[in-house]
Amino acid sequence: MKAVQKAPDITSLRLFDTCVTLGRLCTPGVVECLTADNVLAVMDKHDIAEALVHASEARRVWPTSRGNERLLKQIAGRPRLHPVWCLVPPRAPDPAGCRRMVREMRAAGVRAARLLMGAVPPMPWVWEDLCQALEEHRVLCLLDFAKYPNPSTAAVPDNFDLQMLRDICLAHPHLTMILSHASGGLGLSNATMPLLHRVPNLILDITSVIDYWRDVAGDLGPERVVFASGMPYYDPSILISNVQYTPRLTPAQKKLICGDNVRHWLEAVR
Repeated sequence: MKAVQKAPDITSLRLFDTCVTLGRLCTPGVVECLTADNVLAVMDKHDIAEALVHASEARRVWPTSRGNERLLKQIAGRPRLHPVWCLVPPRAPDPAGCRRMVREMRAAGVRAARLLMGAVPPMPWVWEDLCQALEEHRVLCLLDFAKYPNPSTAAVPDNFDLQMLRDICLAHPHLTMILSHASGGLGLSNATMPLLHRVPNLILDITSVIDYWRDVAGDLGPERVVFASGMPYYDPSILISNVQYTPRLTPAQKKLICGDNVRHWLEAVR
């Protein structure tokens, strides 16, 4: 009889949450807003060691630079919180402006960007200049398909979105791109798995994708999956246990998904 694999201790997984929203534009009465002052207590409650955090203001109020800059001030001195800038491409072609934007981001210590593809559709010719600038620095990119005015990061990119995303990913092979909170409990578009098989720099996070991510980890490897909670719109407990207790992965594979993958990508940013 095959021995049952013991689940690893949660602290040994060194959880690194890749989808946490800070700010006051959450849904009133539905979720409690996370702030720089309370998010660490929530993370401690769930044994989350580190997190990529972005500002709700930057996702929903233009220009995104205001929220991005405020985020840096809010989380200053909290090394467990890693800032993510929300970005949209310029309306007119501007390669120099995009390079300047990314240089400013890197000078501020920001190594990850949230690309608002729900606000500006993922047409390759629209995103080309910004993606090229991000690729030069190997910035980690999280793909946000939520449509305004939805305050949550949950969204389901349709098959047409995925067709355009395919062209972007293949045109920028040195950009690691994460489908961030790309379900919302509604399931994924049929083209998602075929796309993941064909585009090696596209990653799936586990937020609200209860079982699908296991197929990705099994078929393509644990390097193609990352942990994310979608806080404050989701309670991370069930998502953590989904990884911690799954019998389909070894402890080493779970560590990759729970945090080591994203740490590797952040260390590679130039």
